[in-house]
Amino acid sequence: MPERKISAYVKDTLNSIERIEQYSADFSFEDFTTNFMAIEACLYNIQIIGKAVSKIPNGLKSNTPHIPWVLIKGMRNRLIHEYFGTDYLLVWNVINNELPALKTELVKVYSSLIEENK
Repeated sequence: MPERKISAYVKDTLNSIERIEQYSADFSFEDFTTNFMAIEACLYNIQIIGKAVSKIPNGLKSNTPHIPWVLIKGMRNRLIHEYFGTDYLLVWNVINNELPALKTELVKVYSSLIEENK
């Protein structure tokens, strides 16, 4: 399998954020916690985000220290390994309070990578 470009991993992350936005749109927290399909779809995409950022090289991460790379990967690991104790309020807060800012920053990163043609 050919090696993927860094921009592909960033794009995977952006795609997952957009999917989460679609899956959780117009939901209250109560709506979210009672819709198992929305929960599972969002959790799956958060896991993809965590895996994708783990493939981003340390050089790019050190150039963007304002992006919480370690926390993003840690969220994925927590969901994978402690699936029985998923904190839906934490997930909801990530979806509503962390992902919008992450998306904004990753759009900038993605644009610069495309310009550099990586």
